Amino acid sequence: MHEAGESPFGEAGGLMAEGRTIWERSGLPPMRSGELTLISDAVLSAYKGKNAESLAAACQCFWLFRKLHRLAVDHPVCATLLGDYYFSLFSKHLIPLDSAPLIDEFARLLIEDTQRPVNQADYIGFVKRLPKALTS
Repeated sequence: MHEAGESPFGEAGGLMAEGRTIWERSGLPPMRSGELTLISDAVLSAYKGKNAESLAAACQCFWLFRKLHRLAVDHPVCATLLGDYYFSLFSKHLIPLDSAPLIDEFARLLIEDTQRPVNQADYIGFVKRLPKALTS
C-alpha cells in the first residue's frame, strides 16, 4: 500500500510526490494518511478497462484540486497554486481516456461540490460510478 500523496502509477506517481512535497512545505493542513489510496483503490476495483491507472490518477488529482479549493480561504496563495498544479495533472490524466461523457461527469460533480462540499465517502461513490461514463 502507498502513502497519502503518493501514487503507484509511474510518472504520475513522481508528479504526485512532487505535489505532496510542495503541500508539506507550504503550511497547508496535512493530508490524511491513506486518503488517496482509498480513491485509487475504489477506481481500480470498479474499472479494469484500458487506461485504468490514468482514471485513478485523474480521480486523485481532482479530489486534491477540490480539497485545495476549500482551503484557499485560509491559505490563498499556496492552495490556489497547488490547486492549479493538481488540476493540470487531472487534465493530463484525462487525455488518454478521451471521453466527453467522463468529463461531463466531473463537471456535474464540480457544480455539486460548489453548492455543497462533497465528502470523501460521497466522492468514492462517485468514482465507483465513473466506469459507466466510459462505456456510454
